Order: sequence, then structure tokens, then C-alpha cells
Amino acid sequence: MCFGCASKIRPHPISFDIDGVRVLSYVQYDDHISQLLIQYKEHRDEALAPLFFEPIKKSILKKFKGYSLVPLPSSKEKVEQRGFHHLHRMIEPLALTVSDVLVKSKNVKQAKMTREEREHIDQIFEINIVENDFLDRVLLIDDVCTTGSSMRAAIRLLRPHCSVLKAITFAYHPLWVQQKQD
Repeated sequence: MCFGCASKIRPHPISFDIDGVRVLSYVQYDDHISQLLIQYKEHRDEALAPLFFEPIKKSILKKFKGYSLVPLPSSKEKVEQRGFHHLHRMIEPLALTVSDVLVKSKNVKQAKMTREEREHIDQIFEINIVENDFLDRVLLIDDVCTTGSSMRAAIRLLRPHCSVLKAITFAYHPLWVQQKQD
């Protein structure tokens, strides 16, 4: 991992609501972030994993002490193809309890979906939790918020099973910010 890669990540945190859940996002998605994520996820460059949440670790741990992390799921096929779960590697520096209660039931490439198709993303997520199980304080986590559809679907599934639900993403897409302002 080179200094140049790390130095081009310029935190510009914002927060917004998705279905009543506060989401904190740290950097604006741009060409550099896109290339880093492609290199990391698609070219399996695991050495890049610390670039994402390590620099903001103290802030996250201060704000979300005592929370359980629930990463948005990747399909089983994608994890096997990569040889690792990209979000798990990204969040390792946080050293918080991880609860993999969300499952992606279909292998769908969201980047290739239209905005309208993404609105129905909830049809590919399932929750793997016993009806009476309860997660106390949950921090839903994802790498990028593009349209908010994945977050929205996960929030709907998790809300009945936790007392406090918040969310963070590493990056937010500029179109998301524009959409929220319109």
C-alpha cells in the first residue's frame, strides 16, 4: 500500500437518514475511491483493506462503543470468487463484534443495476435470526452508499430485532447527496 493511495483519501464526513436511521459516511465516492475499491475487491488486493476504516477507527469506536457490527452481505459466490469477504477485511481494525445475520440470497451485481432495479434489492436479502432473538445496539455497515436501496432493505429486516440501529458507510456517492438535497 503506497502513501499516495492513502493520501488521496480525503475524509469529508456527512450524515443522513434512511428510513429514520442515522447513517454516517466518511468520504465522497470519486474516481480514486472507485479505483481503490475495484483494485481491492475485484483484483483481490487485500493489502488495501486497512485504507478504508483504519484511519477513522478512533472516531468510530468512540461513537459506537458497545455496538455489534452487521455488514451488508456479499453473495456466497462472490466471497468464494474473491477468497475473502471484502467488508470483513475492511472492518477488522475496528475489533467490534460482528454479527453476520444478513444473507444475500442471489448473486446480483448491483453496480450493473438501474436505479429502478435497485429499488427492489430487498428481494435478495434475508435475515438469519430466530424470531425471538434480539440484537441490542446494531451498527449496520457497508462500503458505499449509492442509492440507499441496500441500506433501506437491511434496515427493514433488522429494525424489529434491535433496540438501537445506526449505520455507517465508508463512502457516499455524490448523486446520493444530490438526491437528498432535491
